Amino acid sequence: MKRYTIPTIFFIIGVILQYTFYFSWVSFTLLSVSCLLLALFLYSLDFQKPESQNETNHNLNNEGLLDKNPRTDVVFDTETSLPTVPSNAEPKPKDILWKKDPILLAREQIHSEGRSLFCETVKEFPFPFLTEKLTSIQYVYYDGKAFKECYWQKAGMMVETDDNPVEWDEYEEGRIKELLPAIAIDKRKLYIPLTMNAHLFGFLCFSTKEVWSESEIQSFWEKSTIISEKIMQKREYAKVTKHPISKLFNVSHFYQMAKSAFESKEKVTLILFKFIDTNFQSEIAIGLNLLGKQNAVIGLGLYQLEENLYSAIISNDKLDIFSEFFKQFIEELDNLGYPSEVALGFSNQSVPGIKFDIWIKAAYKSLEESILYHAA
Repeated sequence: MKRYTIPTIFFIIGVILQYTFYFSWVSFTLLSVSCLLLALFLYSLDFQKPESQNETNHNLNNEGLLDKNPRTDVVFDTETSLPTVPSNAEPKPKDILWKKDPILLAREQIHSEGRSLFCETVKEFPFPFLTEKLTSIQYVYYDGKAFKECYWQKAGMMVETDDNPVEWDEYEEGRIKELLPAIAIDKRKLYIPLTMNAHLFGFLCFSTKEVWSESEIQSFWEKSTIISEKIMQKREYAKVTKHPISKLFNVSHFYQMAKSAFESKEKVTLILFKFIDTNFQSEIAIGLNLLGKQNAVIGLGLYQLEENLYSAIISNDKLDIFSEFFKQFIEELDNLGYPSEVALGFSNQSVPGIKFDIWIKAAYKSLEESILYHAA
């Protein structure tokens, strides 16, 4: 029975934490299922104990034979830990870049752009705890169709949550969509919309163990305008600097950043990308931008200069790393059924005496040569 002490303690601690901080039937169900699975796993260990040494040797021999059978590669399984290899063994294969279908990943990224902006803002400018009766704050994002949880705050602690649906009444939802505050029926939750210029970004839900009064609404609403203003500023900045569809940096922002990097005498290389006879070009470019930033090989991000022309400004110190990353990027696309040909143009800023316009033109000339090479 001792082996079941661990899941029991885990379950008790989980229940205590939920009732202390934030209780949700979804998280409670997940906690119960995980504890039950852990207990079943420990129970199954009883059937794996050998009864004698001979039986152990027999099992080992059988396992050795089974291991000789070929195994099917799992493309997206990157969670399984690999066994320790001897020092003279071949190096381990690189982690798989595409853990999701490229098209699905790109569309999810575009959809999550607004939520990411909202999350960044509320995390940077959290709402202050104005009174001791306030127990927690729930930050909810509105994508124009549905409300989804984003962050949960307890005093100075911010916890990011999943996209769980909001549990509330039609009256409260209607008031928020009308850009008006609302107090729950039990008066223990106060809903304040985050709105600016008739745009609804989401809302704040203030919880208390006591009750809220109508006189307290104004002070909370006034403080919430700071978050709304910051969200609006970030949205307006995104409109100026990013492409309206792909959400990549636009051409005007490219010239600003390229000029800044050139004048700062940074040792960088300008790279141009042109996809040739490639389906889903925009989605693949979005994936390149996302995976490149995750692997820290593409600088601030990808710039969209024309419909199918993209650029990146990469530090010379990371050119070799980027080259390996890009090679793996294209190979995995081919394996996933998205064969891609890409023409690349380069221009190194470290050439002595080079001017800004010559630096840009050299990259375009290099790109044209690459396109002619692929055409031949």
